[in-house]
Amino acid sequence: MLNIKLKTWIDGQSWFGETVRAVTKKKELPSLDFNDLAFKLATAENISETLPAVLKSLQWLINDLFSPAQQPELLVLFSNPSTSETFMHHGLNQAPAAKLMQSLHHLFTVGKAPESNDMMMVDGLTIAPSRLFDHENMTVWSLFLFRDAAPSAKQLKWKTSSIENTLYKGLQAWYHKESKLKKALESERAMYAAELHDSLAQVLGYLRLKSLKLDKLCQQDEFSSLKPITEDLASYTQCAYHQTRELITSSRLTMQSENLSQGVINSIKEFEHQSAIVFELDNRLPLNMLSPQQSMQMLYIVRESLSNIVRHSHATHARVVLLLKTSSLIHIQIEDNGTGINPEAARSDSFGLQIMKERADRIGASLEINNRPEGGTRVDLSLDLEANE
Repeated sequence: MLNIKLKTWIDGQSWFGETVRAVTKKKELPSLDFNDLAFKLATAENISETLPAVLKSLQWLINDLFSPAQQPELLVLFSNPSTSETFMHHGLNQAPAAKLMQSLHHLFTVGKAPESNDMMMVDGLTIAPSRLFDHENMTVWSLFLFRDAAPSAKQLKWKTSSIENTLYKGLQAWYHKESKLKKALESERAMYAAELHDSLAQVLGYLRLKSLKLDKLCQQDEFSSLKPITEDLASYTQCAYHQTRELITSSRLTMQSENLSQGVINSIKEFEHQSAIVFELDNRLPLNMLSPQQSMQMLYIVRESLSNIVRHSHATHARVVLLLKTSSLIHIQIEDNGTGINPEAARSDSFGLQIMKERADRIGASLEINNRPEGGTRVDLSLDLEANE
């Protein structure tokens, strides 16, 4: 257990615009247990909620360790160079400035990542990065940001070694826990996909062929009374077969996708191979904003939209946009330049649009499907995270 006291601060502004008020009296802080903080990280169900709270606790200690002229702020950055994505956690009252975020994103993904513990200048700030750990496609960094005077690398290491060790132990354990859960889910999904493929899909494939053959035979005049029945039978069997195949594909796709953005990227690649349509993706959605359930339902809606474009639209071009309109409003737009949609003319055996709306309702999202004025179809899917907490 470590007892710490808050030193007197000076009036001013942090580089994130956060007002630093003068404290005229020393304030006794609660004991800080590094093992407890590491345990909270290791057992976190939602790292996006737990890590900022831990960093806020550590920030009190950092303020006590450094002089008022130094006063660094601690950030933790998750980097995935293979997808050029970064996600930053902090314990500050305000989010980091957009310009700094862009600079760090470029530095740690697009550009050459710095060496651990090498001081560097970014947007007028002195930044001391430390690589906490590297695993597969994820690298985790701790960043100490100094606005004015910065200590020597040796002094910084001496003062922050306990903090970095706490983050390392907690996040390392959390990563291994999440990896085990992911492998268990992948194994279970692979088993279900194999069972569907080897049993139900095979039977439906056989019934589909036989029902089509029966429908052709009933085109003769002597069996004309059976024609409506055989048409329905062939149509529904075909629909059930395609839906089962889609479930198998979606299950395998989910195993390859760690987040909604990656799932959409994989889906676009898949549907590009099935058609001559040119797909365009505009992805401006941060990582780790959605729960697994929200990601899954939104991905299924996107996939159904793309499937409809490939099968029915007669389009030559399609565009998918993933946006964060506000701090909590996620918006996905999918549009094509095809023939458009007439909901009233939908077949009785076509459940795609109805299922899309049901999936949106499950997570509290809004779904609109309309014709574009320029021709083609537009799908708008919106989810307000704050409204669904």
